[in-house]
Amino acid sequence: MRAGRLLFVTYLFLAVWSLLLVYSTSYGVAIMRYKVEPSYFFNRQLLFYGLGLLGLLICSRINVKLFYQRVTLRILSLGLLGLLVLVLVTGNAANNAQRWLSIFGVTFQPTETVKLLLILVIATVFLRKGCGVRVQHWVLGFLFLTIALVFLQPDLGTALILGVIGVALFLTSGVGLSRLVRVFIWAFGLIILVATLIYFFHPDFFSTAKLGRFAFLDPFNLENLDASYQLRNGYYAIGSGGIFGTGLGGSIQKLGYLPEPHTDFIMTVIAEELGVFGVIWTIFLLMLLSFTALYIAVCSHFIFDSMVCIGVAAWISVQMFLNLGGVSGIIPLTGVPLPFISYGGSSVVMLSCAVGFVMAAARRNLLAKSREVVYL
Repeated sequence: MRAGRLLFVTYLFLAVWSLLLVYSTSYGVAIMRYKVEPSYFFNRQLLFYGLGLLGLLICSRINVKLFYQRVTLRILSLGLLGLLVLVLVTGNAANNAQRWLSIFGVTFQPTETVKLLLILVIATVFLRKGCGVRVQHWVLGFLFLTIALVFLQPDLGTALILGVIGVALFLTSGVGLSRLVRVFIWAFGLIILVATLIYFFHPDFFSTAKLGRFAFLDPFNLENLDASYQLRNGYYAIGSGGIFGTGLGGSIQKLGYLPEPHTDFIMTVIAEELGVFGVIWTIFLLMLLSFTALYIAVCSHFIFDSMVCIGVAAWISVQMFLNLGGVSGIIPLTGVPLPFISYGGSSVVMLSCAVGFVMAAARRNLLAKSREVVYL
C-alpha cells in the first residue's frame, strides 16, 4: 500500500475508534454531570471529525508554491503570535489558566492551532532562506518567544510539545553538534528566565494545587490523597481491566470517579473496558501514523515536506508520551489529550489538517518519482 493511502486509512481507523470510545466513556458524564442526552459528546466528536476531514482534504491540496511567497511567512508568523497574545489578553480563564478563546460564539484552544502553525513557520523559513546561522538565530528566537507566551498562560504541557517540535525541526535543518550544545545552554537560560516571569505574572502557577501534580511520585500517601485523586482512580481502572477488560461499556470508574474520562484519562477507561489488547491497538494506530509520516519525510526530496512530516510525527509522538506518561504515573500530569482519541474539537481539527499536509507531501513524492514535478 502506498504511504499516502496507508496514512489516510490509519486516520480513518483512528476516527472510527475515537468515536466509539468517546461514546463509551462519555455517556455517563453527559447524563450525570452535564444533564444532556447520552450521545451529546459523541455527536460533537462526529462533527469535529467531519470538520477535520474537510480540513484534511483542503490542506492536502494546497499548492506548495504558496510557501515560497514572503507574505505567507508573515501571515503564518503573525497569526501564531497574534493568537497567543490574544488569548493572554482576552482569553477565557479556568482553573488558574487562560487557554481558551471565544470568537463569534465558537470556543477553541489556540495552542492546538499554534502547534501546526509553528511547524509551517519553521519549515517555510528554511525553505525560503536556507539553513544559515542567521536563519537559525531567527528560528530559535521565534521558537523561544512562542514557548514563553505559552508558558505565561500557563500551559506547561503544550510548551513541552512545542519545544520538542522545534528541536526536531532544528535538527532536521542540519545544525552541527557544537551549535546544538550552545542551543541547549541558551535554552536552559531561557527556562530560568521564563520561570522567573511566571513567578511574577502567575504566582499561582507555583501554588500548592499546581505543585500537587508531583503527587504522582507517591499517590497513595495519606498527604497526597486529594492531589492524586484522579491518578489513583486511573490506576483502579487500569487494574480492573486486566488483559481482556470488562467489556465495552463496562467501566465503573467512568461513572463519577474519573472527572474527565472522555478527555485526558480516556486511555485508563480503554484499559478497563478493553484490557491490554485495547491499549495495544490504540498505541499501534498512533505509532503507525507517526512512522508513516516519518517514512514520507525520508522519501521526500523537498525540505519543506520533510520538515512538515517530521514536525507532525514529533507532535503526535510527544503528545502521546505526555498523555500516557501522565495517566500511568511516570511523569506529572500535564493535561494534554491523547491525539486523535480524546474528545476535543481544537485537537481533532488541527491534527486532521496536519495529516492533510503530510498527505500532500506523499502525493508530491509520487509525482517526483513519475517525473511530473521538478524540485527546486
